[in-house]
Amino acid sequence: MSTSLMLHCNTVRGYSSCATTLMTDGLDVHEARKIGAAHGWRHTSGKDYCPACSGSRVKPRVIIAVDGEPVAPTAGRADYRLQAASALLLAHTNRATGGLWTPGRSPVTMRNLPGVEFVTGGDHGADCVARTGPSGNAQAAADAAYIALLDPEVGRAVCAVLDETKESVAQEHGLVETSTAQAAVDLADALLRPKGER
Repeated sequence: MSTSLMLHCNTVRGYSSCATTLMTDGLDVHEARKIGAAHGWRHTSGKDYCPACSGSRVKPRVIIAVDGEPVAPTAGRADYRLQAASALLLAHTNRATGGLWTPGRSPVTMRNLPGVEFVTGGDHGADCVARTGPSGNAQAAADAAYIALLDPEVGRAVCAVLDETKESVAQEHGLVETSTAQAAVDLADALLRPKGER
């Protein structure tokens, strides 16, 4: 049996909060916070703060992990990759701003400063999801439209496709037998491909 404790950053800014976490192999909270301190985490008043939010410049040389062996995301059976991709996408989807996402553009402001292309979401369509560039820029407008197209409902639908395909591939002991299943596996591999920090 292995144990692990995860530290969560408690920084809250307006309606959003920092999603940074640190997985440690500490056996109790005190030991996990000592490991966090070595990684630049700060603990005050019963709350934990990540290095970015606490202003720490500590850059540790040793990374403490629960599993000593890193697992390549695209290694292994297809059904395992489908399950990992679905879990990753669902985690990001659930943390994203809810509601219908729509692209928008702010007008040129006073003093002829350019506006911005943006995407809004939330319960009332008033939360800014992303800003993509200056108003009137064709690429910024195209990026905003693309981001708005892939709102959390689309993410949940993709998760459902990945989960359904995982079930059928698992019944075949990890073998992919149809082009539809292969398309879902290709989607899972694309989601699991490293893209820097997510």
